[in-house]
Amino acid sequence: MHEHHIDLNARLEAHAILDRLVADGPTFPVEDARRLIDLVPVVPSSRISFTGVFRRRGPSAKGHAAGIGDVNLEGEEKQTTFALNVPVSYRIGGYVVTHTPGLLDIELMWTETRADRTGQSCSLIYDISTKEPEEMRIAVQKSLTMLFITFNYISLVPWKLPASA
Repeated sequence: MHEHHIDLNARLEAHAILDRLVADGPTFPVEDARRLIDLVPVVPSSRISFTGVFRRRGPSAKGHAAGIGDVNLEGEEKQTTFALNVPVSYRIGGYVVTHTPGLLDIELMWTETRADRTGQSCSLIYDISTKEPEEMRIAVQKSLTMLFITFNYISLVPWKLPASA
């Protein structure tokens, strides 16, 4: 069995907790955050990790069709995804969760299908020594264009604070 395995009951509990943590509002339940930190196994963090996607169009064709006129056939979009030194993640319900020391990254499973990833992922930040939740940050997509290449990147901005008891 995989050393970083989460059993079914823990997954179900974690899924319910995730739904409560990401619900609308300026605060999150501290007890839920503590329980999630305990439920999801911690994996070593990587100093540098990178995930990327290359998209390109296949060949296209132009021509003249009798009785129709000029036609233009666009090639299919091809996509290549790659990852370098990315920590282990867990699929829990509709979420992908990665737990490295001091940080729980929470991402919607279908975020890859969206052009704009704003609001599609967040992070729960906690103190490593006490495991006390400190804040949650939400993803905001930004773009940088140089010549004909556009780089989209995610920046995490403050989102929620722990609810006071």
